[in-house]
Amino acid sequence: MKARARRSAATTLAAAALAMMSNAAPAALAMMSNAAPAALAMMASGCINTDAAVFVEPSIAAPEATVSSSALGTGLTASFALELHLSARASGSSRVAVRSFAITSADQKTSIVEPLPVETTAALPVEVAPDSDVTVAFTVDTGAQGGTLPADAAAALCAAEGIRVTGAIEDSLEDGATPVASAVFHADCP
Repeated sequence: MKARARRSAATTLAAAALAMMSNAAPAALAMMSNAAPAALAMMASGCINTDAAVFVEPSIAAPEATVSSSALGTGLTASFALELHLSARASGSSRVAVRSFAITSADQKTSIVEPLPVETTAALPVEVAPDSDVTVAFTVDTGAQGGTLPADAAAALCAAEGIRVTGAIEDSLEDGATPVASAVFHADCP
């Protein structure tokens, strides 16, 4: 009899607990759904940053060039963007200066235009903060500076193999220069 009474009391308690949970379930689910984005954000912020760029990583994007020929020589207009990336793991901000740019052959063995007379509207050097990206746009116009390239430069700039924009930057977080090169591209030629 005592065992039956205990089972009955346990059953009653279990039924009461289930009733309370079923009444509280919608409220609990609402709380959980509202808390889910915050919990995901906390979990994401707790993840280890695997970006290894403790020094500035440069890259050259969107290179374009147009070659013109005249009796006076070869003209060149060009543009490209220097993209600078620094991860959150860096020890601090970096000041980045541009050392030089050139146009080379696709295999980078032959320099075609060096130094490349670039212009930018950005103030150099630029500061790159940890966990950020900075883009600096550059343009080239040999005619604007009253100069031309040698006549044989047109053949090298218009080579079937293509050309690259290459250069070097100076990163205040690192000793020495860091080289950078664009992907191979083809100039717009006459």
